Amino acid sequence: MPASKHTSTWSQWGSRFRPRLIGLWVLVMVFFPACNLLQYNASDSQQTLVAVRVQQTALALTQAIQTELAKITPATPVPTLIDTPIPMPSPLPDETPLPTSVEQMPISDLERQMMAARILLFEDMSASRYLRYVKEALDKANYFYLDVGSAKGWFKTQLLSNTEWDLIIASAEARRDFGGEFFDYIDQRLEQGAAAIIEFGDLDSAPNGISQSLLRRCGVRFQDDWLEPEMRVFFWTQPDHPVFNEPNKVPLLGNAEQLWKGDLGDLLQIRMDGGQPGGDALILASTNPGYKTDHGLLVNCLGGRLIIQTFASHEYRYADIIPLWQNYVYQALKNRFAVLPPLEPIPAFTLALTNTPEPTSTGPTPQPGFGDEYTCASALTGRILSPPKLQTDLFEHHAEGTFLIVKLQLVNQTAYPIQVWAQDYFVEGEVYGQPISYSPHKAATGYLYIDSPSHLWQDLIAPGIPWSTSLAFDVNPNGQNWVLVVKPGSQLGAPLCEMRIPLLP
Repeated sequence: MPASKHTSTWSQWGSRFRPRLIGLWVLVMVFFPACNLLQYNASDSQQTLVAVRVQQTALALTQAIQTELAKITPATPVPTLIDTPIPMPSPLPDETPLPTSVEQMPISDLERQMMAARILLFEDMSASRYLRYVKEALDKANYFYLDVGSAKGWFKTQLLSNTEWDLIIASAEARRDFGGEFFDYIDQRLEQGAAAIIEFGDLDSAPNGISQSLLRRCGVRFQDDWLEPEMRVFFWTQPDHPVFNEPNKVPLLGNAEQLWKGDLGDLLQIRMDGGQPGGDALILASTNPGYKTDHGLLVNCLGGRLIIQTFASHEYRYADIIPLWQNYVYQALKNRFAVLPPLEPIPAFTLALTNTPEPTSTGPTPQPGFGDEYTCASALTGRILSPPKLQTDLFEHHAEGTFLIVKLQLVNQTAYPIQVWAQDYFVEGEVYGQPISYSPHKAATGYLYIDSPSHLWQDLIAPGIPWSTSLAFDVNPNGQNWVLVVKPGSQLGAPLCEMRIPLLP
């Protein structure tokens, strides 16, 4: 547990650390019936990789559709007055911002894969009063992720779900009885081709040595505890490694802010098999610059898909740790996509467009936004599955105004999968006669998925199969004439089409 900080140390280090009061997570253990849990075995690995490559190929098809439609679909003006600025996609650190038109500079396959990656985040510091460094790093780099906070039950459910997670992050710095079965679940995901980043400094205490399978796969073994060192410093042993250089240049970490006491982490060493390393593991940081096979506190292995950090992030400067975590994520995803089969070439195709924003249903008009079918050119049809709801709280998430909750169903009318991005949804309305627009509330929308799983709101929509998701918008309670706007491809700067569905009068 953290040492007391009610001394002059805070004034000395306040500008560096800036602890923030964060609401306590209620540890809700969500267990689905065993019949719904994903069962893993080694024979499934190749099938999973092929299935994921199909999804990645479809992303390229989506961009091609967007390019064709952008040439002939007229732009629809948006309200000019925005009460709360709509978050726009920010580039990964040190990268050039995307242009406003995909035709001017199409994004690369890797960039598209990064943007569409499915990241699952467990971070037990969410139950503390400290700033969540991993969440901060993801948000600043504009990654899409599902956040389960410190809820181990939710984390287990998602690890055992049939969602194809590209990257699993388990940041267990606070060490609240983490370990045990989670190492097995992450190990199984790694076997299937996913990437993982683990921050945990007490591997030797995992029940029944259950972390050993994952460590063996990586090619390392526990060496010793990093117990109350005189100087809480270590050194990069591979300073030219991409983890320290792409996309950010990360210097050696400065002296520690002494947050934790006792066992500060674990020292790892390369596992030898017949005099040779038992895997491809690299010690990236150790307690001595000359120690490259032992005394490790940061390890990279499995072709770069697995990163294990055994020191505590919050003991080091925010300005250094955030870029380092962004590099972890970037490199883990980059190497995740490298193990997939090559992308297939994009076939030539055309779409007959009918940009019709009016309802296509016949008969009496139902309640606004509920049940009627709308179109997005000839690419998608959509409807609201149940009357929209207004409420102020969703679990631990509290609206600044009120949450407008929408359950949306889309059907892909083309012959090709269509990618819908997290920033492709808007709610537009009026407040005292002035136009206003909102993007989805990320945390509240994530909770809706955890509570009642359907599809992630950023997803690849297969042709012809009804697809549904739930969205939460934090709106002004004085607003009226709310309209849900769906613009697939907005996040890339070239919308495929636009669909407008009236919600509430």
